[in-house]
Amino acid sequence: MRGPVMKIEDIAVRYGDCWSIRSATITLEPGVIHAILGENGAGKSTLLKAAAGFAPRVAGTVRIEDGRGFGAQDAAGDPKPQAWTNAIGMVHQHFMLVSAFTALENLVLGSEPTGSFGRLDLAKARREAEALMETTGLRVNLDARTSDLAVGERQRLEILRVLYRGARAILLDEPTAVLSPLEAEELYTTLGALAEGGATIAVVTHRMDEVLRFAGHVTIMRRGRTVLSRPITADERDHPKRLEDELTRAIMGGEPPPEASPPALAEDAEVALSIEDLVLVDAAGKRVLDGLCLAVKKGEIVGIAGIEGNGQRELVRAVAGLEPGVAGSIVLGGARLPAVRSTEDLRKRRRAIAVVHEDRHADGLMLDATVGDNLVLGELGQIDGPAAEAALIKRRIDRFGVNPPDAARRAGELSGGNQQKVVVGRALDRIEASPERALVVLGQPTRGVDVGAAATIHGAIVAAAEKGLAVLVVSADLGELRRLAHRILVLHRGRIVTELPPTSSDDVIGRAMLGMEDA
Repeated sequence: MRGPVMKIEDIAVRYGDCWSIRSATITLEPGVIHAILGENGAGKSTLLKAAAGFAPRVAGTVRIEDGRGFGAQDAAGDPKPQAWTNAIGMVHQHFMLVSAFTALENLVLGSEPTGSFGRLDLAKARREAEALMETTGLRVNLDARTSDLAVGERQRLEILRVLYRGARAILLDEPTAVLSPLEAEELYTTLGALAEGGATIAVVTHRMDEVLRFAGHVTIMRRGRTVLSRPITADERDHPKRLEDELTRAIMGGEPPPEASPPALAEDAEVALSIEDLVLVDAAGKRVLDGLCLAVKKGEIVGIAGIEGNGQRELVRAVAGLEPGVAGSIVLGGARLPAVRSTEDLRKRRRAIAVVHEDRHADGLMLDATVGDNLVLGELGQIDGPAAEAALIKRRIDRFGVNPPDAARRAGELSGGNQQKVVVGRALDRIEASPERALVVLGQPTRGVDVGAAATIHGAIVAAAEKGLAVLVVSADLGELRRLAHRILVLHRGRIVTELPPTSSDDVIGRAMLGMEDA
């Protein structure tokens, strides 16, 4: 599986008056994992889309050479040869799946195996899919409807789709954003094996630890330009701190912001949130929450770690009042929260709890509405006039660094990281003017955001705890939980199975996430 050399030369991409890429040059060689980093809106995702032919370029050239007689040049606006489409596979950051189809139907969509008279051969498709999952270690329930899959399962399905089609150049946009550390390591093991076999691999990521451990080449983009591109040496892997500092400075264009740390917790702090025997049964009869119990004190930040699909999403939704079938007790500020049976009940709960859900598209944004409208979503009638609304929108854009800082732009036109800033910024900024708020629940708060934005979000989380709010953070990023949390609870099969200090190693937390008794 020899991948092509891809030479992206002086490309520029513009959407309306906004330049996504001004001038970018990069060469992707087979046999190595090439990592692409940069701030949100720097042009990283657009760079991959331009290479794969999905972005409308106004200048520049993309060349593909595979050493087997196929060489192609695609200047701005030129049509791509068919071999181009066959050679390149892109895994998009936001899912490109048909929700009503099963996982198997999505996996083979567009490359369906056929039998006699051109009929779809689902038995053959299943055999090929199962063989691919066995080879890569990426597993999904092939019979499940895609809309019922957890976020991590849908991400794995996207990756399997590309591999199923036989692409030799694989471009991945934030592939581990929704994966646990163990799942991410398994993915990179797969990508490493493909690279060793000669495939061309490029990965957009915000996770510096992934770059330091797995990448052989790194490119940094800033404000639509490539500012650094070089190989990573074996010596730098052995001494990663110096390389990490260099890359962070290149991303930020200067010194990085200081890391946030949890505030001191009073020994006599009162319990703000108490959850007892939370049970939720899904449509298939499975207990996705199985007698879950936890407590969070005022001013405390508690982290929730767990492999995707073990009840994290349902826990956040249950606390937010969005799971009508949940049983058990949720006590906030000494008062038991009643079941949500009306819009008014839900409105009351939202006044007490600030919530960020893990899937920003499904639960956090109106993609066709403007950035400004999304930043004040749910506050209709609570803001004193258009001038106050405009000032509030501008404050949230500036505070969380939404880029471009254009309140009139459609939210769907923003990069994934900037969409996340809108969702998290809206929730955390409301704490400033909401004295009723007692609890903050955050599902994957920094998923897909850059170093600077993550620092801003972490600072806002710490500020909420300093004000005396209880904070529950669900995250697949163990480094984030270590930096923020006073303690880490591990969720496995809908139950809290252990409590660990933030100093615990990846191995200890990982074993607990897998439900191992010796963790």
